[in-house]
Amino acid sequence: MLNEITYEKHFNSSKGNRVEFWITNFDYFDGIDYLAKLFCKKYQMQADKKVEGIFFDFIKVHTNDIEYVLIWHEDIGTLLYNLNQNTDNIAQLEAQLSAIVQEINSSLSGN
Repeated sequence: MLNEITYEKHFNSSKGNRVEFWITNFDYFDGIDYLAKLFCKKYQMQADKKVEGIFFDFIKVHTNDIEYVLIWHEDIGTLLYNLNQNTDNIAQLEAQLSAIVQEINSSLSGN
């Protein structure tokens, strides 16, 4: 059985205490591509072209006034954050991420 995918809220002190969500047990090739696809499908968002670097990749997904950054980093793994760091937007991202993580876990368990 595969490990359940979870996420953890993280405060990035090197980025002004930016609130990020670090996803655990999500070590999939092109995982951020899959997350971007789910955000676009479930929340009618648009994804920008993936930017690939040596140590990290990122994709921005957005709609109207919402813009998320999905990152894969070789040291951290998969994380995402809202570019507009206000309380309501962070809560919305967490609710949407929670629903997506549940959907992924459900599909992995065969339910």
